[in-house]
Amino acid sequence: MSDELLSRADGPIHRLTLNRPARRNALTPELASAIATELNRIEELGAASVVVLGGAGGHFCAGLDLHWLRSLGSLPSLAVLQRGLSDFQSAVLAIARCPIPVVAELRGTTAGFGLDLALICDMRVAESGAAFTSAFARLGLVPDGGSTYTLPRLVGVGQALRFLIAGETLTAPRAFELGLVDEVRDEAELEPAVTAIGRAIAASASSSVRAIKRMVRGDELGGLEQALSAEGAAQIQALQGPEFQRRLEAFVSR
Repeated sequence: MSDELLSRADGPIHRLTLNRPARRNALTPELASAIATELNRIEELGAASVVVLGGAGGHFCAGLDLHWLRSLGSLPSLAVLQRGLSDFQSAVLAIARCPIPVVAELRGTTAGFGLDLALICDMRVAESGAAFTSAFARLGLVPDGGSTYTLPRLVGVGQALRFLIAGETLTAPRAFELGLVDEVRDEAELEPAVTAIGRAIAASASSSVRAIKRMVRGDELGGLEQALSAEGAAQIQALQGPEFQRRLEAFVSR
């Protein structure tokens, strides 16, 4: 396993931890692809009842690593952008297709594609100081990890549009009020609360857990795949546009 993704079995709870703390766990295509690969491996091993996805260094995930994107130059080829997009979206699809529940343990920053990862998880537990933002529109981009599909299902169309378009940042209590997260805990209580959820799931019959997840979420997969395709096409266009290039340079210069 890459040092950038820590994978640890804790009895029936398997913990995956994004481990790029210096970049607030911002994602590269390689790290996103590693998430998908490791989820598939966990399923093949068959020992876990639940996966907990978290981040090291006090943050969940700041989204796409814009420094990686800038390293591609001002005019990256279409093929390079499409490969990167496919790697990013593979992580979302792997979580959606995972037959056992995936719980997001959310601290600090959850932004951009990091928000997309959190939204596709089956449950979300947030630390009381956590903050949530989409950030795509502020950079001249669009969501590309499914949040145009997942977020309205959680908070409603109006709140989802406001959040995605206006670039607002939500506190954890406000995210809970809207239904974006399921539970908020103080820092000292966060990991024990997530562990308690994991143990409760593990105490249920594995066949029942899998069947219930499949029935509750199975119909979403087709809609998610369509949304990812539409988002991807729009994102490729946005990435090649002058508005994003201008905003990217301004961001990196800060």
